[in-house]
Amino acid sequence: MTRTSSGDDGGVAPGRPRTIVVATDGSAAATAALERAVGLATGGSDAADAVVHVLSVVDTTTDPYRFGVADVAELERTKRNLVDDIVAALDDPDCEVRAAVRRGRPDGVVLAYAAEVDADLLVVGRTGRSGLKRALLGSTTDRLLRKSSIPVLVVPEAEGTNGVGIDTDGDDRRFRSRFDPHG
Repeated sequence: MTRTSSGDDGGVAPGRPRTIVVATDGSAAATAALERAVGLATGGSDAADAVVHVLSVVDTTTDPYRFGVADVAELERTKRNLVDDIVAALDDPDCEVRAAVRRGRPDGVVLAYAAEVDADLLVVGRTGRSGLKRALLGSTTDRLLRKSSIPVLVVPEAEGTNGVGIDTDGDDRRFRSRFDPHG
């Protein structure tokens, strides 16, 4: 269900998504998903019309103490810092990028947010979980694939990564260079 050009859509190429939601947790797989989304959004002369939404979800279905965090508000601040750092590291990607943090069950929140912003495409990372861990915990990506009414692009973690998607110590050069072929 991607939007297609009908003459009054701001020049968006046929089939090109104009509003993309990227669900992120800061992992290398989520970073690869964001790279792909920005590439899709900026891959044509209509890039100025594209919007990439970077969404991080505070999972309120788990115990915050499990992560060494005393309350959900602290987790939300951490997630906000994460998405702000990710957006800042993009360094002028030739499309509009918006950041959001929401609370709830990740798959439900991502789908509701995608509907709220009238997204054409949902992009998520795949971490490669398998076996018992996946069976016991379930998979947000699998649930999104089953429940989404819009296309879902699943992007695998880049080979050779260590599982960390962004360095949030303020030095974003390594992250930025992955988006900018000249940087």
